[in-house]
Amino acid sequence: MKRKALSFLVVALFTVTAGMAAQVNAASQEVQKQNLPSVQAQANASWPIPLALPTQAEIVMKGGGKRDGLVVQIDEKEQKVLIQLGQEKRPIPLGQIDKIVFPKSADAYRQNGGPILRGYRTPAKGRPETWRGIPMNAFRLLDPNKGQADVKLESVLSPDKLDSIRSVMVGDGKNKRQFVVDEMQFDVQKKTMTIAATPY
Repeated sequence: MKRKALSFLVVALFTVTAGMAAQVNAASQEVQKQNLPSVQAQANASWPIPLALPTQAEIVMKGGGKRDGLVVQIDEKEQKVLIQLGQEKRPIPLGQIDKIVFPKSADAYRQNGGPILRGYRTPAKGRPETWRGIPMNAFRLLDPNKGQADVKLESVLSPDKLDSIRSVMVGDGKNKRQFVVDEMQFDVQKKTMTIAATPY
């Protein structure tokens, strides 16, 4: 009788322990599932948004003058924009610039190198966006000749807004959209910039 009772207790103890372990495991998986969206949202927020800078820009000066050329560099530390016209490169202090305008007639390229069809008769595939207060060091000009750039917007936009922008970029899943920069402005004192862009 003692052996039977002992065997029964061992089996019961094993069953209870196994059941508790299963419950703990299920609870752990549920916590991981709940945390997964927030982890994914944080990861998505840190992904930069690809941008296309048209290969011709009009730099509007605060004094009223204008300069034309290709934007080669935006230097946050030196507080200047470097533009190229032909073989000549010219630095322009950010404090002297009212805005940089990228005309719709200028060539722009996608990340894969393909041209972006734009123009005054070609409608955009989405609404224009204006992002203000972007830290200058959040913007990178990756390939000036093709106008390839990106920007991190997590410091100025909510995760929901970032998701909305990324959904615009994905488009219908077949034809991905690309944000093309229309205008840039700079706040030298705050070391921030404003970017107006339209998805095509």
